[in-house]
Amino acid sequence: GLEIDSKLQINNQLSWAFTAAISKNKIKNFTEYVDDYDNGGQIVNNYTNTDLAFSPKFVGSSELSFLPFKKTEIALISKYVSDQYLDNTSNSERMLDAFFVNDLRLRYNTSIKGVKNIGVTLLFNNIFSELYEANGYTFSYLYGGTFTTENYYYPQAPRNFLLSLSLKF
Repeated sequence: GLEIDSKLQINNQLSWAFTAAISKNKIKNFTEYVDDYDNGGQIVNNYTNTDLAFSPKFVGSSELSFLPFKKTEIALISKYVSDQYLDNTSNSERMLDAFFVNDLRLRYNTSIKGVKNIGVTLLFNNIFSELYEANGYTFSYLYGGTFTTENYYYPQAPRNFLLSLSLKF
């Protein structure tokens, strides 16, 4: 794989940080066991050079940060994750779709006597309410002469926010 992690200081108030990871994660030999409720036992499927589950080929992020006033920051945080498989079979019907989400962070830091730093952060997550799943699971079985694959997904929250307070003494 190849990874890059960089930050560009555009001026005193504006910076852009970005990361990217491109990888190819393969399993040389993988054996899948599928429950066979009709005959008892399991069906065995062998795969070669298959993709590793939950290993997207590309992950990238960006953080555009603006400091409009002393001790104040506004940042747009973006993340992209390419398609990824729910299991080690490289079956496109057992997959999480790629997603692109954006967050907005507002941060203010100050200090008072006896407290080195007081930080207040308001984070607006998924500001465009992107509908996506970042995790899930899958399994297959044979029952009543029918081969069935079940996919379950964990949907992520639409637009939401987090307010935090940090104190350093």
